[in-house]
Amino acid sequence: MSNPYQPDPYGGYGQQQQPHYGQPQYQQQPGYGYPQQPQPYAPAPAPLPNSAATASVVLGFVGILTSCFYGGFLGLIGLGVGIAGLNKSNQTGVGRNAAIGGIALNVLAVLISIAIVVFYLSVKP
Repeated sequence: MSNPYQPDPYGGYGQQQQPHYGQPQYQQQPGYGYPQQPQPYAPAPAPLPNSAATASVVLGFVGILTSCFYGGFLGLIGLGVGIAGLNKSNQTGVGRNAAIGGIALNVLAVLISIAIVVFYLSVKP
C-alpha cells in the first residue's frame, strides 16, 4: 500500500490519486500550519479591582503623612475600609495583599497619632 500523499514514483504526477478508505483526509486551508481548532470556551472576564482595598492603602498613606493633625481619625476610617476590603477579597479573590497592607498602614497611622498625643501630654509643663 503506497502513501497517497507522496507523488507516484512511476510518473503519475498528472493523475489525481484517490485516497484509500480508512486513511484520514486532510484539506489544506489558507495560512500556515494546521487549521485552527475552534475554542471550546470563551476567555474568562477580568476580575474587577478591589476598590476598598485600594482606598485603604491611600487612607493609610495620607493618615501617616498627616498623623500630627488628624491621622488618627483617618487611620480609624481607613482601618474600617481595609477590613471591608479584606472581606471583599475573601469573596472575589482580588486585592487581599492590598487590603492587608492598608490595614497595616492604618494601624501604624493610629499608633503614630497616639504616640504624638502621649509625647505632647508628657512634655507639657
